[in-house]
Amino acid sequence: MDVQSLPQFQQRNGCSPVQAALPTKGCNGSFQEVTHLHPFPIGPATDTRVSLTISNGPRTLQLEADLCETVDQIKERIMQERKFGGSGSISLLYGSRELQGSEILGRQNVKNQATLLIVYKCHGG
Repeated sequence: MDVQSLPQFQQRNGCSPVQAALPTKGCNGSFQEVTHLHPFPIGPATDTRVSLTISNGPRTLQLEADLCETVDQIKERIMQERKFGGSGSISLLYGSRELQGSEILGRQNVKNQATLLIVYKCHGG
């Protein structure tokens, strides 16, 4: 997963300054329209690798992932494993909420050793 330096930005009136002690690297993303910077800390002090347990009840799968990976990327990896059968559409639940496909794991507060539940989407029935 690519890690890039954060671009330079101008502080807008009324916004508090960003703390200089925060790490200077982040996941790929656009900061063009940012009004307040809430950095997702990635750097030497923060490990971005997480171990996930994927479950649909009786079957489980262990995956190593990066917090910069999107939920859609994780879904693709699950489907490639072919452990859960089916080729339909799936959703992943963490806690009591559905994870959003285009968002990265870190922004959805997925933690190391998390268990993600698979829910199969049934269209038209």
